[in-house]
Amino acid sequence: MYLHIGGNQMISVVSIIALFKNHPTKSIKSNPLLQHARPFVLAGNCRREDVRSYVLTEYCLYGSPISLETLVKRYCHIFEKHVDANGRN
Repeated sequence: MYLHIGGNQMISVVSIIALFKNHPTKSIKSNPLLQHARPFVLAGNCRREDVRSYVLTEYCLYGSPISLETLVKRYCHIFEKHVDANGRN
């Protein structure tokens, strides 16, 4: 199963470690997430100024133009569909 994080970017939900909200008043340079050892990838045609949330995976950190709240709803919706398809609540 995959989560759409903006543009044409889809990532496997299995590889997601954490989701973070971008702090609008923090400078891009002072953001501790960007100083992490993993490569930083912008989703789709997103600019750094447009990043609203971050998705940390096993291999890299993605910057997404989609809000954290929307990503969480999409993530939860994936598993609701999966549970319903298997006949369990």
